[in-house]
Amino acid sequence: MGVRLFILFFLVSFICCKSSNENDSKQSSEEPLEVSSVRYAKGFNIAHFKGYDKLTVSKSYKGNNETFEYYLTNDSSFLPADFTGNAIITPIKSIAVLSATYIPFIRSMKQLKSIVAVSEKNTIYDSTIYNAATVDEIIDLGQPELNMEQTILLNPDVIMGFAIDAASMRLLSELKRFGQQVLVNAEYMEPSPLAKAEWIKVFGLLYDDFELSETIFNQIEKDYLALKSLVKKAKNKPTVFTAAPWKGTWYVPGGNSFQAQLLNDAGAAYLWSDNMETVSLPLDFEVVLAAAINVDYWLNVSTFRSLEEMEQADERFAAFEAFKNKRVFNNTKTLTSYFGNDYWETGAARPDLILADLIQIFHPELAQTDSLTFYERLP
Repeated sequence: MGVRLFILFFLVSFICCKSSNENDSKQSSEEPLEVSSVRYAKGFNIAHFKGYDKLTVSKSYKGNNETFEYYLTNDSSFLPADFTGNAIITPIKSIAVLSATYIPFIRSMKQLKSIVAVSEKNTIYDSTIYNAATVDEIIDLGQPELNMEQTILLNPDVIMGFAIDAASMRLLSELKRFGQQVLVNAEYMEPSPLAKAEWIKVFGLLYDDFELSETIFNQIEKDYLALKSLVKKAKNKPTVFTAAPWKGTWYVPGGNSFQAQLLNDAGAAYLWSDNMETVSLPLDFEVVLAAAINVDYWLNVSTFRSLEEMEQADERFAAFEAFKNKRVFNNTKTLTSYFGNDYWETGAARPDLILADLIQIFHPELAQTDSLTFYERLP
């Protein structure tokens, strides 16, 4: 009997010891091999481990401090036993995108064929995706009411979406409750142009080609900073204001918004640059008129395509000096007949192209090309 107890004790001890060693191994695997250098973005960070990557997303909408953890790997056996995040097997083969701004990132990764669903095709500029959605090769999940049943039946590898408030976050949570892999994208919350562009690295993780995503971003960063440096040669700093009233209210970009930074980097003096907001400021027409009546340039005037059209909409527009001097430019050169606009699509991923346009508008003597990508002067 004593021998049997000894053997039993030995086996239990061996199993416990083995289990303990395995747990220790799992715990040690939680020490990252490398923490990726996220130089501009505030809404995500990446840590590389042996066999998997950990993506943490935060700041998903204003006032929300919730964080989301995603574990990405092409072999689930590498994942820590006690991880509490979402496991994504990479490279993903299918993705549903709930914003058109994700398309240029996926296109840069040469993975457009992985898009199986979009939300509201009429917001999409990319002709390949729009045409595919028009003939139902890509499913249009609807907007603003997302077709939950259709989305769940589609069951893509990843649904990439965003939240603007608690109600829209609940919608994403509902999809997760039905077993869908939802990745929250907070790119739209980023306050700087290069921070937005840096989200390409998240797509690099999804498609298991992080090196390519870093190469793409590094080139965009290099081009953007070179253009920004070029502006130092400018002899003047013209004043500028933006936008046009919508339903009686004039929403101007906050002084800490990505649009304000683009204007500043392009060597212009934005009228509300001293404001500390990252979101738009709602102002009365009279307030903007008093502040901007003598400003040099006027940009991003809704969907107007001519000065005549603007004056017909509101004769008060003609009082602005920028209007009188025909220095009104709109980001509508790439506007489709159904109001898809590549400025808002590709522009998120390629701020260097927007900056090149702005430099040509404000400082044509420094421009490196005669053509504009997104902007047009209103006739």
